[in-house]
Amino acid sequence: MRDVFSEEVSKILNRYLVQFKGLAVGQHVFSFDVDKAFFDEFEGGEISNGRLSVEVILNRLSNMIELDFFIEGDVEVKCDRCLEVLTIPTEFEGKLVVRISDSIDESEVSDEIWYVSSNEHELSLAQYIYESICLSLPLQRYHGILGTSTDDCDSEMLERLQTLSLDENQEVREADTTDSRWDKLKDLMNNQN
Repeated sequence: MRDVFSEEVSKILNRYLVQFKGLAVGQHVFSFDVDKAFFDEFEGGEISNGRLSVEVILNRLSNMIELDFFIEGDVEVKCDRCLEVLTIPTEFEGKLVVRISDSIDESEVSDEIWYVSSNEHELSLAQYIYESICLSLPLQRYHGILGTSTDDCDSEMLERLQTLSLDENQEVREADTTDSRWDKLKDLMNNQN
């Protein structure tokens, strides 16, 4: 029985493959579009949708490939305050080096260097593109940042949060009221020091 789903997944992620075998030494430019189908491939991610353009400038050398990434567009994430969808602009510039070698020098291993064997003929850039987009997002995401409007926040949810916050503050104040006997004991201990 054929697994239709896995074939569909590979079709989507295959868009982000770069065939480097046979490329002439020098620069080559590749362009990709990132959309909802791309983000759906990464289960459990924070990004639900997006419209981004990716430009990759590949510099082919004899035993190495340098890749310069330029990513720009908008992504949809949940607002940290009201949990509604929030569209924020994002951009990323990064560099990746790929060494073509059948042996790996352990002293040169790093996150910025990928190693591929001389038998390989293509690079899958999907994971790198996804991680780069995720890392370009601000830590806090809420309506009102990066040119978004605070008016888009769900006012009902904000009212609920305010009520819960007031209730929590009241509980803290009640817990702060202490028995006067403890205060006297603290005074005794402070006087001994």
